[in-house]
Amino acid sequence: MRLVQADNGSGLSFSICPDRGMDVVDCRFRGIPLAFRTPSGYVAPSHFDPHGLGWLRSWQGGLLTTSGLRNSGVPNGEFGLHGRASSLPAEDLSLSRGVDENGSFRMRISGTMREAAMFGENLRWRRTIETAYRENSITVTDRFTNLALHEEFLQLLYHCNFGWPFASPALEFVMSPHEVRPRTEKAERNLAGWNRLEEPQPDYEEECFFHDLPADADGLKRFELHNRELGIRIAFEYGSAELPELIEWKNCLTGSYALGIEPANVSLEGRNADMKSGKARRMKPYETVETQLKISFKNLEGDCK
Repeated sequence: MRLVQADNGSGLSFSICPDRGMDVVDCRFRGIPLAFRTPSGYVAPSHFDPHGLGWLRSWQGGLLTTSGLRNSGVPNGEFGLHGRASSLPAEDLSLSRGVDENGSFRMRISGTMREAAMFGENLRWRRTIETAYRENSITVTDRFTNLALHEEFLQLLYHCNFGWPFASPALEFVMSPHEVRPRTEKAERNLAGWNRLEEPQPDYEEECFFHDLPADADGLKRFELHNRELGIRIAFEYGSAELPELIEWKNCLTGSYALGIEPANVSLEGRNADMKSGKARRMKPYETVETQLKISFKNLEGDCK
């Protein structure tokens, strides 16, 4: 399995798996590990199990796992948990680094994935990941094109995962006032604590919350996570038109302590449910959908220079 190691020279380093949907896996800022990693470690796509909950056996965790492209959420008929996106290998992999038109030393890593089958779907997905010296951010730009002669439905969820020491009871959510909706009865009982991570517990049951976060005047949704003990803040920025949902996953389980932050266009109830409700994103033949997610890493006392 191929692995791309990126270091922007000003405090941010991360790894990319071209053979796993160009997902961003390990991530460190100022030498501090930020991403949650699963017990599976790095797993080649040949071990991917598309059935039921088999996705969990090869899930690497990491800063960004892509969920989709034709199902995101619970297993749904022929579609297993969270779909095939994170098992798709990249072709036309390209890496470039150099001074851009603005005088910044910039790195770009790009690759093309396909979710396609004879007599079936034909989705092409081009991903570009960028970072720059003295710009401690990762910008992920995706272009999805329906190359089939029939309509397709695009299901997307950007599963951003944080682990210890960044994810801890010291973590603070910095968000505009908004409505928060629980996914389960347990989450409803603990709704008042959606913005707190508890101490690790050996019998913790995961919780999910939906955030109706308002977009700014430019159509972008923005919020931050702060850890004052580490002196680190992480800022999110993404378009609300193609990613209207924001899902929070809390897992304060001993040994698997994690926080998931998930911009999405799905309900988590599966492809068929989203198609029936009208939530699923329709794509006409040869239509292209573009999304962009920017994650910035900063010192709480000011931007890292």
